[in-house]
Amino acid sequence: METDRPVELLWTGGWDSTYRLLVLLLVHRLPVRPSYLRDPHRPSMPIELDTMARLRDALRERHPHTRALLLPTRVVAVPEAPPDDDIRQAFARLMSTYWFGDQYAFLARFCRAYRLQDVELSVEWFSRGTSAVIADHAAPALSPHGLPTWSLRADADPDMRTIFGTFAFPLLHTPRDAMADVVARMGWNELMAMTWFCHRPAKGMRPCGFCNPCQYAVEEGFGWRIPRGRRALSKLYGRTLWPLRGRARQWLRRWQAR
Repeated sequence: METDRPVELLWTGGWDSTYRLLVLLLVHRLPVRPSYLRDPHRPSMPIELDTMARLRDALRERHPHTRALLLPTRVVAVPEAPPDDDIRQAFARLMSTYWFGDQYAFLARFCRAYRLQDVELSVEWFSRGTSAVIADHAAPALSPHGLPTWSLRADADPDMRTIFGTFAFPLLHTPRDAMADVVARMGWNELMAMTWFCHRPAKGMRPCGFCNPCQYAVEEGFGWRIPRGRRALSKLYGRTLWPLRGRARQWLRRWQAR
C-alpha cells in the first residue's frame, strides 16, 4: 500500500470526478494529483477551469489539510498528446462495435505519453453506454493505496485494454443517487453544488439542457440542475430528437472507422 504516492485523478470539475476527489481528500486523506485535458474545441472548457479553481479555493478554506494534499492540476492541451497509431487503430476497431466519446482516445494517448498507470477515471454506473461496456470487461481490484476499485481483466479484449487498460474505475458500480446520499451525509452539498456538467453552456453561462451530460442529468433525477425555463424543452428533446441524434452519430463514426 502506497500512502505517499499521489492518486492520479482525471478531474473536470464535474459531479463524478469532484465526488471522487472529495472522497480521496476528505475521507481517505490521500494526496491527489489531478489532470485535466484542455480541449480548445470544447465550449465549456473556460467554465470547467474556473470551476476547478473555485473548488480548490473552497477546499483550502473549509478543509485546510487539503492545501498539502491537493497538488497542482496537470493541464495538458489535447494536441500535446502525440499521435499514436496503436491507439488510433484500436479505437477505430472498438467504434465498429461500440460507441465511445472521442475523449477516451485522447485520454489513452495522454496516459501513454506521460507513462501513467492506475489513473482514476470517474465513470459512474449507468445501465447502458460506456460504463456498461467497461463493466463487461472489468473485475474488482485494489488501487496502489489499497482502496477498492475496478480495472480491466487481464483477458479483456486487447483493443479495450489498449484504450482503457491504464485506468482504474472506482465509481464503475456506483450510481449517482448513491453518491448523492454520501454527499448529504458528509455535508458536501455546498461543494458539490459548485460543480459543472454542461458541455455547451447557453447564454449567461447556464446549462443548455440538450447536450449529453445535461440529458444524463435529467435521466438520473438531477433535472433540477437545468434552468427552469429549459427543463420542459430538455425533457421533450430527450424523448424525441436526442435518441435519433445518438444513433446517427454512432452510425457516422462506425462508417468513418471502416
